[in-house]
Amino acid sequence: MKIFQPSWVHHDEKSIFSIDIHPSGERFATGGQGCDSGRVVIWNMAPVLNEQAEANKSVPRILCQMDNHLACVNCVRWSGNGLMLASGGDDKLVMIWKKTISGSGGIGAFGGGGKSVEHWRCISTLRGHAGDVLDLAWSPQDRWIASCSVDNTIIIWDAQQFPKIIHVLKGHTGLVKGVTWDPVGKFIASQSDDRSLKVWKTTDWSCFKTITEPFEECGGTTHILRLSWSPDGQYLVSAHAMNGGGPTAQIIERDGWKCDKDFVGHRKAVTCVRFHNSILKRSAPKTNKLQQYCCLAVGARDRSLSIWLTALQRPLVVIHDLFQDSILDLSWSCDGYTLLACSGDGHIACLQFTAQELGTPLSEEDKNILYQRMYGKNANIDLTAQAEKEMIVENSDFLNVLKSNPVPPSLIPQQQQPQQPQLGAKKDESKQPSNSVAQMPMVIQSSSLTTPTPILKQIETKTADGKRRITPMFIPLNDDNGIASNATSNIPTTIEFGSKSSETMTPVETKQLASEEPNITLTSVEPTSKLDNRLKRIATVPPQKAEPLASVEQSTGSSSIQPASNQKLVERTRPPTYSTGKATVIQGNSFKAFGELRVQVQNNSVKTAYGTLCRVVGLIVNTQRIEKKIWETVVGSPVVCFAVGAKCAIICSQDHTIRMVDIKTGTPVFPVLSLTSPAVQSVFSSNSKLAAVVTESGILRIWHVVEKTVLLSINCAEVMSGSIKLDSWMLINSSDAVIRHGLIGNKANAPVRNIKAYPLSTIQSYGNFSGPKTNSFAEIHSASWQTSAAIAFIENQIKICEMITSPAELKYWYSMLGFQLALNGSEEKIRQVLDDLLGASHSLDTRMGDDNDPTVLGISKHVLMEDVLNHLKMQTKWQRIYTEYLDQLKFLKERDARDKPMVE
Repeated sequence: MKIFQPSWVHHDEKSIFSIDIHPSGERFATGGQGCDSGRVVIWNMAPVLNEQAEANKSVPRILCQMDNHLACVNCVRWSGNGLMLASGGDDKLVMIWKKTISGSGGIGAFGGGGKSVEHWRCISTLRGHAGDVLDLAWSPQDRWIASCSVDNTIIIWDAQQFPKIIHVLKGHTGLVKGVTWDPVGKFIASQSDDRSLKVWKTTDWSCFKTITEPFEECGGTTHILRLSWSPDGQYLVSAHAMNGGGPTAQIIERDGWKCDKDFVGHRKAVTCVRFHNSILKRSAPKTNKLQQYCCLAVGARDRSLSIWLTALQRPLVVIHDLFQDSILDLSWSCDGYTLLACSGDGHIACLQFTAQELGTPLSEEDKNILYQRMYGKNANIDLTAQAEKEMIVENSDFLNVLKSNPVPPSLIPQQQQPQQPQLGAKKDESKQPSNSVAQMPMVIQSSSLTTPTPILKQIETKTADGKRRITPMFIPLNDDNGIASNATSNIPTTIEFGSKSSETMTPVETKQLASEEPNITLTSVEPTSKLDNRLKRIATVPPQKAEPLASVEQSTGSSSIQPASNQKLVERTRPPTYSTGKATVIQGNSFKAFGELRVQVQNNSVKTAYGTLCRVVGLIVNTQRIEKKIWETVVGSPVVCFAVGAKCAIICSQDHTIRMVDIKTGTPVFPVLSLTSPAVQSVFSSNSKLAAVVTESGILRIWHVVEKTVLLSINCAEVMSGSIKLDSWMLINSSDAVIRHGLIGNKANAPVRNIKAYPLSTIQSYGNFSGPKTNSFAEIHSASWQTSAAIAFIENQIKICEMITSPAELKYWYSMLGFQLALNGSEEKIRQVLDDLLGASHSLDTRMGDDNDPTVLGISKHVLMEDVLNHLKMQTKWQRIYTEYLDQLKFLKERDARDKPMVE
């Protein structure tokens, strides 16, 4: 553990009443007294954690300062997604701040003439309290924000429709000094000077439980009473309580709301408690059994700070006289190893821990299993269903949303679809099933009439109480199938205080488009003569096995070119050797890094009815080497090798395919390419502009990543001239589980076979695939992995359309991407797609690439953006994002319309 107090973090020697770390860990906010007003300051975290950054004058310390509050600021809190900052103060106001593109709202350092590095604007001022606002708390999923005040009330504000008030909680008879949300989403708790703690229900906002016994001896001696709920939802810990005449932090169990445990040891009243954001785990020292527990920081008026683990009977650490005045607020970083504390003396302290001291956080999968056992739901509580019922429509475009169901896009408009009579076929006018993950209404259909295919029909009725009853009409039975088994876990269902327990690609049969043409399943549309020449040249060179390249092998086995000095490649598992020139599947978890970014591969980690999937995860590592997931995708074949560059990662699979993805977003840079044999080595050049692979058959290919072209293709010392831009086949039909899931998604539509207008759909329509291997109708439609697989498939389709120059299909697949994101996408992914289409120069996303071309295949990106927005318009929960980006789009159109006459 390290403790340090950066002296340069201060409010002109005035008190700092609140501190909060941004979810990204890159910045933190403080609130308190300014020179003649309330002050909110956003600070850079890097100089706090890194001595070199602190000494470097080019690294800014203050990012923005806001002196808009008329009186002292008592609390600052970041929203869960990090897009907004809330501040509340003695001026009875709550202000909501949001980052803007250019300067408005923030001023220079300490009111001076300095220029702000970032610009934060007050987007809403919430007026409703009749007294000082003392504490704030965002709800799970940022659906609401609660504020408490000396007016004895708690106000629940609608975070989607500021400044709307959802409810005012009345019942306390004294100053309300603390508020916190149940992470499960069922309750909100408040603590007051009336010597009570109240638990309120979020369904009807009624008072569910009032607890007074631990607080009967308490007096109003603290400025705030910041209580906290444990991340597993099992324990609520209060601030100032008394036991036998001594100050404690009371532990209230969710099960029965029992109050028979507490944290003791402080000499004066406890002012604030803050749970670690994650459930932690580690092996017990003596038994090596898995322990799962929570971590809590406690601050008090005696100027001391204590850290507790619920698996231990005693505090992990106690720090006395950390400040010259009371500790007023605490904040954990999202990685869980940095704790910030602030004091009334105007200073802050930073405590850095290690994984050996605190343990490691549970993964999202383990946390979801734990929540399923405890509450029957996932850890990511979805409040959108209830929220949409109560949501007031702000935009007139959403008025008819509740009256219509989302309609998936079609490749050919209904009035233009050709009549294709089919022998013995009946027109199916039944409605599509309503699924948790939308099955993509592909225009692909098997050409085989003899192979029986599943008919995924269902009858949907509504019962008297409004619930839906779905009755399947036909469930396919497969003789050779096996139900995918879920991996079991040894995660305990509860966490006790003080307890010590705790595939190879198969060929696809296709019909020949003409009798004299070869059977082609993988293609990039080019003139026929070029395709013929290419096929002949490859046929004249028989594939040969490559000898081990001793001259380019490294001890790491991960690269054939020495990486640059700033490129650090690390393997978690021992890398495979290729003494025989054979591609070997990576065993276990493996990752490679470039700077602070790393890519992790987990082979055979997802069992599905379509096959086994490999999970590929993008991570960012902070200065304490703590990982945070920034994206995730799935691959339908085991990974044999991969490499990481400054901007991209190349992933090579056992089924001869390679994928190039953006290292910061996970979106594909190239479509999925198919080589003649699996890759045994992959590497980036030192400047990361070139990517190369060596295959089992001795072929070396080098691509220019930025220009998306091939530079070199060598086989047995013979240079092959590439007639195709990437000099590789693009994978469009395969038994890959991701592609099978996408192509079999919906077979209700007749296939579109027009090689000139719709080349991709035409070729894909000749595939013949069997259905998913499952007897369970529910498994086909409710698996959590399907959203990632569907988006990965659609993004690959978009890249194929770009390469084969098919603008009509490109527009269709962008529309399908919008449809899928509207139903099941995350806010981060939606913003990433819209920012990309809006253009790098207008986006707040600093991860944007260098592509400033306003069109794709001659289609304006803004037109594609409109298609995506039209699907978001069908879901009320996205109305704020829809309105935000629609306004930006209108502004750009108006600006372009004004500039056009001037140019002429």
